Amino acid sequence: MNLWPPFSKKRRSKRVENDRISKLPDALIIQILSLLPTKDAFTTSILSKRWQYLWSSVDNLFIQCEDKSQRENFISFVDYALDNSTCSKIKKFHLDFTHLSKYESQLEFVDDELLFPISRWLSTAVKKNVENVVLLSDSYNYESIDLPDTIYKCSTLITLYLTCCTFKEEFSIDWKFLKTLKLNDIKLNDDIIVNILSGCPALEILEFSKFYGLRHLEINSSNLKRLKFEDYLSYYDDSDDPSLDIIAPNIQHLEISEDMYDLKCRLVNVSSMVSAKLNFRMSCTSIAQGASSATCPNEHQVIRKLIQDYLQKLSNATKLTIGTWYTEVLLMQFEEISLPELKCKCLTLDLRITKFYFYGAAILLKATPHVETLNITMTTTLMDLRRCAFELGCLAKEHDIHFLSSFNFPYLKNVKVFSSSKMCLKGNIEWDNDDLLKLSEFTLKNATVLEKFTIISKRKTCKICSMKCASRYSLRLAEKLVGCSRSSTTCVIICQEGTFRY
Repeated sequence: MNLWPPFSKKRRSKRVENDRISKLPDALIIQILSLLPTKDAFTTSILSKRWQYLWSSVDNLFIQCEDKSQRENFISFVDYALDNSTCSKIKKFHLDFTHLSKYESQLEFVDDELLFPISRWLSTAVKKNVENVVLLSDSYNYESIDLPDTIYKCSTLITLYLTCCTFKEEFSIDWKFLKTLKLNDIKLNDDIIVNILSGCPALEILEFSKFYGLRHLEINSSNLKRLKFEDYLSYYDDSDDPSLDIIAPNIQHLEISEDMYDLKCRLVNVSSMVSAKLNFRMSCTSIAQGASSATCPNEHQVIRKLIQDYLQKLSNATKLTIGTWYTEVLLMQFEEISLPELKCKCLTLDLRITKFYFYGAAILLKATPHVETLNITMTTTLMDLRRCAFELGCLAKEHDIHFLSSFNFPYLKNVKVFSSSKMCLKGNIEWDNDDLLKLSEFTLKNATVLEKFTIISKRKTCKICSMKCASRYSLRLAEKLVGCSRSSTTCVIICQEGTFRY
C-alpha cells in the first residue's frame, strides 16, 4: 500500500548526540505531535523505534489533500491513520479534501466509495468519541456528501463544521454537548433546522454560509447567543420573493455579511441583542433576476423599510458594525428614512473606498449620539457592485444635508482609522476629493471630548506598486488632519503602522 506522504529509509535523519526532544516523556512528545498536521506527525515514525508508533497516539487528526494528483494516496493515508489510531478519544478530526473535489468533479465516471469514503471515516471517528469535526469540501463538487447515520447520534460532539453535506429527510439528532455548529454550502429547509435545534440543547453558536432554502428560523434556546449569515446562494433558490423571518429573542450577537442578493432577512424578534455586524449588500430584482428597471423604485422602498426596521430592532445594541452598502442606502433614502436613536457605544464603519459613503456615514453618526469609540476600516475592492439605474441616479445627485453644520459627539473619546487593504492604494494617495478625509474632518470638528485619533496602516510593501502605499496614504491623511479645526483641545493625532484590533 502506498502511504501518503511517501518516505524511505534514505530520508532517515542522523541521530544527534544532544537530542533534547527524545529525552522528553512520551506524553509530552505526543502532545507536541498533536499540534502538527497528521502527515508531518506520521513522518516522525522513521526517526527511531521509540518514535515508530508515537504518532498513532495523537488525538488531533488534521489531514489535507494538498494536490489533486494525490487522490489515491490521500484516501489510503486517511484510512491508515484512522485504522492505526490508538487514542480512546479523538479531540479534533479536521479533513480538507477541497483539491480532491475539484479534481474529481471533472471526471465522468467515479466510484463514489473510492472518491468519498467520508461515511466510513466519520463512523470510525464517532467510535473514537470524536469531539470536534471539520469537513471541508469544494463548493463546486458534483454532488453533496450524505452524512452517515452514526454522526446523527454522536453525543460527544462539541463543535461541527460541515461543507457540502446532505441531511436526511427524516432524522433525529443527539448532539447534547454540541456548542458550535457551522453549515457551509448546504441545502436547508425549515424542518431540517427545527430537527437540528431540537437535538442541540447546549448550542451556543450557529453559523450559515453559502446558504439557501431557509424561510423561517425560530430559536428559543437560552444558550444560543451567536447567529451568523454569510453569502446567500440566490441561484439555487427558485422563489420569486425570497425572505427569511428570524425569531431569536435570546440571541445577543448577530452577523449578516457578504452578498444577500434579493433575500430579505426580517428581524421579527431580537430583543436581547448586544452587538450586531451588518456588513452585507442586497440587490433589487432588476439585477438579481433580470427584471425590468421600472420595478427598481418599488424594490428600493422595500429595502428602505427593511433597513429602517433593522436599526429600530437593534437600537439597544451597544456595539454595531455597519458596511458601505448600508451607508449608501441611508444616503439614497435620507429624506424618507426616520432613524431611531441608537444606544451604540462602539461603532465600526467597515467602508470601501468610494465617493458615496461620506454623507451616509454622517447620517448614521447622527443617530448614534452615545458613541464613545469609532472604528473606521477602509478597503478597496474589485468586486462588481452591480448597481441598478435607480441607485446610480440617486447616488449621482448633489447632497446638501443641513444637519452637518449643527451636530456634535458629546461622548466620543477614541477614533481609529485602519487603511490597510489587500489592494493597491497608490491611486488614492493624491486624491483631493477623499471621503475618508471628509469623514475624519467631520469627526474632529464635532467631537468635543475626543482624546485620540489614531491612523493605522499595514507594514507590508504592496505587491502591486512595490511601495508602502498604505503607509503613504495614512501619512498623507494625518498631515491633512493636523491642520484642520478640532472641537477638543486635548485631542492628539497618531499615525502608526501595525495591526488593527477592536
